[in-house]
Amino acid sequence: MLRFLSLCVFAVMCLTCMAQTKTKDQNTAKESASACKAADFRNLSYAINDVQLREKKASEWLLNHGKDCPYAEIEAIRSNAAVWLGTADTEKLHQMIKELHLSKKPTSTLEVSKNTNTAPVIEPSGSVTSTKKIKRLPNKVEEKIAVSKEYSLRESEIAQCLPNESVTWKDGPSDGKMLSPIMTYVYDHQGAPASVNEDAVLSVLQNSTQAWDQCGGQNTVFLKRDLKDTNAGVKISVQWNDDDKLGTIGLANITKKTLTLSPEAFQNLKKNNANRNLMETLQMVVSHEIGHFQGLLSHSRRCVDVLSYYTNDAGEKCSIRDNGVMPKNFEYRALLPTACDIQRCLASNSKQ
Repeated sequence: MLRFLSLCVFAVMCLTCMAQTKTKDQNTAKESASACKAADFRNLSYAINDVQLREKKASEWLLNHGKDCPYAEIEAIRSNAAVWLGTADTEKLHQMIKELHLSKKPTSTLEVSKNTNTAPVIEPSGSVTSTKKIKRLPNKVEEKIAVSKEYSLRESEIAQCLPNESVTWKDGPSDGKMLSPIMTYVYDHQGAPASVNEDAVLSVLQNSTQAWDQCGGQNTVFLKRDLKDTNAGVKISVQWNDDDKLGTIGLANITKKTLTLSPEAFQNLKKNNANRNLMETLQMVVSHEIGHFQGLLSHSRRCVDVLSYYTNDAGEKCSIRDNGVMPKNFEYRALLPTACDIQRCLASNSKQ
């Protein structure tokens, strides 16, 4: 009898250990997944000024946390890598992020059996786990698939300009020649909001100018203190002040050769929308304004174009391919010039 009770006690202890181990493993998995946050990757990138060290630390972070990253976090990293990493956004890091993104991308289509009323059940991770009889997909899964389709459409519009898609609001002069084949953007950090650091703005300017180089011009960026008399090209001052912004977040003044950013506007953005990515907004604004110096004087009616605006004074809305609807949960406009932006630029500068 005593031996029987001992065996029972041992069995209970084993079951308890198994339960504790399972709980511990589950908690470890949750902690591991929660350890991957896009905000941490961003903060790491912004905290390191040395480009080589930034690339090294970013690579280590992706190796340590990438496999446990939820899709939404990887999507955020992929969308903002160019802004967050700046010149450290090397081909190696680009490939690492791309592979992680592809490995976690939710399935956007469902194959339903012709013989039964069954369909695969898709977990939030995007993996098919089982087949059940269902009338409709859970709301969260439907939302995930819809977001995936919207992102896919946005990416295709960014990458490809179809015939007759390049249309403007005709709200300004016709597109013309770029201000100069060689332009030097001279950045002065004085007056910038406290939440914006100099290195991050420099990376934003470099990303934009390099992207616009596809027009055929040569754009370079210098900090004001590093500018030398020997630097070639027309000089364009990039500055922060609220003196001549005319109520806008950014302003390209072709005559004065200035690109002005509004500290007040960025401070209000941070105050009124804590979840908004200020550097993403800055990238979009800078790319838009630099486009005007490239000769694009009218604004695009294609929502995704960096030269676009969404609604005109008459209440007319911009267009999305295939009569798409503007998503409410992410910014549709591109951060850098799209295929149609570049096509317009090449045409106006007779490079096409």
